[in-house]
Amino acid sequence: MVEHSRQALVGAFGARYVSLAIADIDELSVSNFALLSTADFEQPMQAVERYLASVPRCPNKVSLALAGTVEGDAATFTYRNWKLSRNDVRAATRADHVCLINDVEASALVLPNLSAYDLHELHAGTPVPYGNKAVLMSGAAVGIAGLVRADKDWVPVVGEGGFLRFVPTDDDLAELGDGFLAEPYIACDDVFTGAGLAALYQALASKAKVKGKSSGAKQIAAFGLSGEDPLATRALQIMATWLGRVAGDIALLYGARGGLYMGGGLIANIIPALQTGHFREAFESRGDRSAYVARLPVKVIKTAADAGLRGAAIAMARSLPSHALAPRPTARAAY
Repeated sequence: MVEHSRQALVGAFGARYVSLAIADIDELSVSNFALLSTADFEQPMQAVERYLASVPRCPNKVSLALAGTVEGDAATFTYRNWKLSRNDVRAATRADHVCLINDVEASALVLPNLSAYDLHELHAGTPVPYGNKAVLMSGAAVGIAGLVRADKDWVPVVGEGGFLRFVPTDDDLAELGDGFLAEPYIACDDVFTGAGLAALYQALASKAKVKGKSSGAKQIAAFGLSGEDPLATRALQIMATWLGRVAGDIALLYGARGGLYMGGGLIANIIPALQTGHFREAFESRGDRSAYVARLPVKVIKTAADAGLRGAAIAMARSLPSHALAPRPTARAAY
């Protein structure tokens, strides 16, 4: 049997879901895709073991992107009481090469390799070749990272951006009421998620003293975009404004002249709401730096781009002794 030495088992462990696939680490294409729920497993490698039962073989390379902290040969998950080591991965997969990487770092790594097919353009801007890039991932949790050029490599810069403080304005509180996320410290993680959209919608309903027609983030997004529920439409307008505020701050922080990229389930599902002007106005409202921000490209990463998985594949390629940056993708994901 021919050993497909440039294939790897790749995974992306988020706050609620696990994506797993087989990747070509040169072309950055993925196949045998599977989506699992983290709630179904007591330990992360149980998800990998279930996946491996569905594929003919496991490549000798495994790269996992995870929502958590990677230190040396071990990782600690942020949203699950899980720990993972490279030896755990080797024991379950018999892989010769194992790579662990933070999930937002993986999403940042893939930015230069995304094609027009992978992206939805919100604003073309004027990109600067090799200019800094920034990414805001918003789904079940929030992740923020920058990507800077160093010599011939792209270097991700990742922190704990999901825990940045979010401060509603007086006008926000006047419309929503004091009960909206009434906590001493409101983090971006509390706001820019499905749960945050649901809390925003419920606050609007409570302030209007009506019973909401929608339940759950997916229905709120669907009814808001269709106009079927005016409260849901207003919730999306506010969310777009807030995303614009935070995205503009991130773009300034990283000097994202190469582009500001946004992704994750929440953002990908409300793209029409981000095109209404609420996002753009808030994004560009930067005082003396408004003209600077107006030149920055803004793009949304489509969910089918598999950013986390392909970023994990790039991380694997970089970890090998024959490290060479992956080329721009020439093949698309196969499901």
